[in-house]
Amino acid sequence: MEQFHTLWIDTSLSVKEAELPPAFRERCETTYCRGTRKVWESLKRGAFDLICFDFDFPDRTSLRLLRETKGAYASIPVVMLTLQHSEALAIWAFRSKVWDYLVKPIPKHEAERCLAGLERAFEARRVQTARASTMEPDKIPDEVSFKPRTGDDSLAPALYYVEAHFRSRVRSEEMAALCNKMSPFRFSRLFKEKFGLTFRDHLIGYRIKEACRLLENPSVCVADVAFAVGFTDPSYFARVFKQRTGKAPSELVGQPLADIRLTRELIAEALPHAAS
Repeated sequence: MEQFHTLWIDTSLSVKEAELPPAFRERCETTYCRGTRKVWESLKRGAFDLICFDFDFPDRTSLRLLRETKGAYASIPVVMLTLQHSEALAIWAFRSKVWDYLVKPIPKHEAERCLAGLERAFEARRVQTARASTMEPDKIPDEVSFKPRTGDDSLAPALYYVEAHFRSRVRSEEMAALCNKMSPFRFSRLFKEKFGLTFRDHLIGYRIKEACRLLENPSVCVADVAFAVGFTDPSYFARVFKQRTGKAPSELVGQPLADIRLTRELIAEALPHAAS
């Protein structure tokens, strides 16, 4: 039975669904990596038969990495694994030349079907030469995209930073320095004047919104969600979440985001994206 030299790119947030499916463990000689830089370093160092992108709920950045990887290494099949299943995301994946799109938890027969197909493809391609990709970039589905901004100003670096680093500790003093080296006082005043809420409220609102997205997974652990979106204390997360949404996070596990009635504060966090 052929072993596939596989680069397994872990972009997942939840430890609960991060484990390699058994069928892949048996058939793959696997190199694991996280982070954009490590992906490119690994690809330059190794000769891989297969690239697997392991998502829970993919975002714009991680999907762009998949597309760029496929564009740069067109001859290597890419398999996408995700907890988020949507028709739009599946269509995007296949238009981006993804070999297979698997929804976790992956049934054994689905994993075996994928691997059997790859084995047949490798056998057929042994007599072919690698060719450059001719794919046209396809629009990332709206449900996994960040909203485009217009009229970004001196506060834009702070907004961008929150999107990229909301899972880590974010201090307003550091954001002030990032925004043209403002003083913390001026940064706080300007942010409140422009968006009608404090920077801390915006950060918490962004984290709560991301938590709502992760809670759509019916098997998710609330504590995992808390840590994944930047809270260090699950109890504090639960209190803040209920203040912002009117419900405990445990009540919303498995509930569609569209069905969640959000408070004024949570809705207000989106204002910076549309500000002029």
